Amino acid sequence: MVVGVPKDTATSTSGPQVITSAPDEGRRPGGGDGGVFVDGDAFAGTGAEPPPSPALAAADGRPWAAPIPFTTNEAVPDGLVFVLVAGSDARPGEDLLRTRADSIHLLCVNPATGQGTLLGFPRDSWVEIPGHGRGKLNNSLALGGPDLLAATIRHLTGLPVDYYVITGFPGLTAMVDELGGVDVLVERRMNDKNSGARFQRGWHHFTGAEALAFARDRTDVERGDLTRSEHQGLLMLSGLAKMRAEVGDDAGVARWIGVLLKYAKLDVPLAKLPSLGALARRIDPARFKNVVAPGRLGFTARQSVVFLTTEAARIFEDLRPDAVVGTAEGAPASSSSSSSTAPPRTPHAQTSSSTSTSTTSPEESTTSTTEDSDTSVTLVPDR
Repeated sequence: MVVGVPKDTATSTSGPQVITSAPDEGRRPGGGDGGVFVDGDAFAGTGAEPPPSPALAAADGRPWAAPIPFTTNEAVPDGLVFVLVAGSDARPGEDLLRTRADSIHLLCVNPATGQGTLLGFPRDSWVEIPGHGRGKLNNSLALGGPDLLAATIRHLTGLPVDYYVITGFPGLTAMVDELGGVDVLVERRMNDKNSGARFQRGWHHFTGAEALAFARDRTDVERGDLTRSEHQGLLMLSGLAKMRAEVGDDAGVARWIGVLLKYAKLDVPLAKLPSLGALARRIDPARFKNVVAPGRLGFTARQSVVFLTTEAARIFEDLRPDAVVGTAEGAPASSSSSSSTAPPRTPHAQTSSSTSTSTTSPEESTTSTTEDSDTSVTLVPDR
């Protein structure tokens, strides 16, 4: 969730400005019949890795720890769950829910298989904003708040949005700090004066400010904003890995929910939060794919934009039946569990690891207990 400008950095995002096309905008470069998806390859990027420097923070973190045993009395939803997670660029005194959304992800969860996808969207994606014609995706929050942002994602992808969670620059840093930091694998040196991201390769234990800097860097990473969106997804999955390694019961889940409520805005009914929190605790990030909708750079309506490619449309279609990019697996059969030592990667990296778990699904139950980490998950109808 990338918002604002951290202390001691050189730039911030520009002030609020919303430009949309006329609702009946016709053909555009690469747009074929005027649809929002374009043919051709996504932007691949050519950015060189920054050279080694003593100014870069040395790796001081650890690989994700093995999950601890977890016992809960909460029912887990048995249907697919789609949660919109966004970061607002609201400045002090501005409405968090009516400024641009500069970090946009859809968390897609399949509780039955323990798999899922974290789908990121380039903030400058040129899309149809219901009732406003075409414009940048991040402007939909400024134009109509979270409901319009969710409606735009639904219209673009054909996927549902069950709930939203929105935070800002101070919210992200405070959440990370209050939860004791988060371990993230930095696979490429970063030395960006604009975001303040200055890290050697390796595992880093990020403070809130460091997490924000990592998630803001788009100038010295390989694919610009697409890589930045990937890093934002990695940061969220790293947070879920931390939850798995530290939370062992409903009281621990409640603490994490309390931190979220303190620093974010969400439309989840309070009665559903414990159930969704227990589901989040069970997520194995190694069984999730961190995907960014592919797009290519372009120019329209007097501004630089990202045109999503037809491959993005195929990804959206692929997610609809099971929330999984590729083929959904059955419920894992092994009763053993292995720890995740590396984060899942986006499809362009051709890797997606998995961790072995075991799932049982009685039709009626109100109690679920896991031993030796997440070795048993009870699924019940979400009433």
